[in-house]
Amino acid sequence: MQDPTAPIRKTALVLQGGGARGAYQIGALKAVAEIARNQKSPFQIVCGSSVGAINAAPFAASSNDIQQGIRHLEKLWRSLDCGAIYDTRMLTLLGTGARWVLTLLFGQFGFGAPCALLDNAPLGRLLEREFDRRYIAAAIRSGALHALCITASSYDEGKAITFFEGGEDLRDWDRARRRGERAEIGPPHLLASSALPFAFAPVQIENRFLGDGSLRLTAPLSPAIHSGADRIMVIAACDNRPDQALSSPKPPTFGEMAGHALDILFNDNLDADHERLTRINHTLSLLTGKAGTKTPLRTIETLMLSPSEDLRVIARRFQHELPRAIRLLMRSLGSWGSDGRLVSYLLFESGYIGALIDLGYGDTMARADEIRDFLEC
Repeated sequence: MQDPTAPIRKTALVLQGGGARGAYQIGALKAVAEIARNQKSPFQIVCGSSVGAINAAPFAASSNDIQQGIRHLEKLWRSLDCGAIYDTRMLTLLGTGARWVLTLLFGQFGFGAPCALLDNAPLGRLLEREFDRRYIAAAIRSGALHALCITASSYDEGKAITFFEGGEDLRDWDRARRRGERAEIGPPHLLASSALPFAFAPVQIENRFLGDGSLRLTAPLSPAIHSGADRIMVIAACDNRPDQALSSPKPPTFGEMAGHALDILFNDNLDADHERLTRINHTLSLLTGKAGTKTPLRTIETLMLSPSEDLRVIARRFQHELPRAIRLLMRSLGSWGSDGRLVSYLLFESGYIGALIDLGYGDTMARADEIRDFLEC
């Protein structure tokens, strides 16, 4: 039982990127809500980047009633298809391809190249319709939410920008290639944070062009730490099993290389930051006496939740659900029938989404006792 005289510990939730893989986070959050058995959120700090931002903001907005909030999020995710996220019309894709060809032929005459492979205007409309920032302000006023942090990458500055909203004690910060600034977080910030490189165009906010938050976020746990977290739960959507070294007579295709790039973008920095924090915690545990009181560092507990199955295998099982135009695009990039990496990020269809939600729920419920101990609930 917690000492009532002890200072209240702040628990942070960190949601990372992963395109359609973000459905796994919804299943995990559904399980956490059941395990916590409380209407009020167990997380005073919520941080997200890329698709994690799209999940983090509405979850934080429901801090006063996470049971209702996660029901709405699950219903929304299960109703998605690719057309709700990006334009899947054949004419649109052909038009983009034609612009690439014309740029190659007439670029010297000022013919502008397209910024991305896909048009995510449908996602922008979805966010405008679904996200109401007034609930964020209400959650902060009630004390249920201390901070919401959404990270995007600035193409102009070459930095990760963490937009935060929360208590008056929160301050801007500036570190190497990353900084935090107070903002009124809205749909444009979420759209910018989730703008996958190569796939979606940057988003202009004021005088800056911003893209996927994971691009420059070399320390994914830092927004939570800057916000005062004493313990951090991370829900990742990565593949934990290392790839088998297979010799192939053919070089990787463009699509396979793009899939590897996204894996690195969303997974490697998180793994490295988690390892770094674990080492710091271990070092602090060895300090005694005055040495332990003089250091500005503090112990921060972490709990990492991640898939028990390879999401690429699941993606290959459901890749036939992709719209015809996107299937043709995947074939042209060499991603169709390959390792499933790129498809696993773009497959916003019901079979795949449902499978990931169910997997996230099952994986998290299997660790219910561990989560109860971590959350002290």
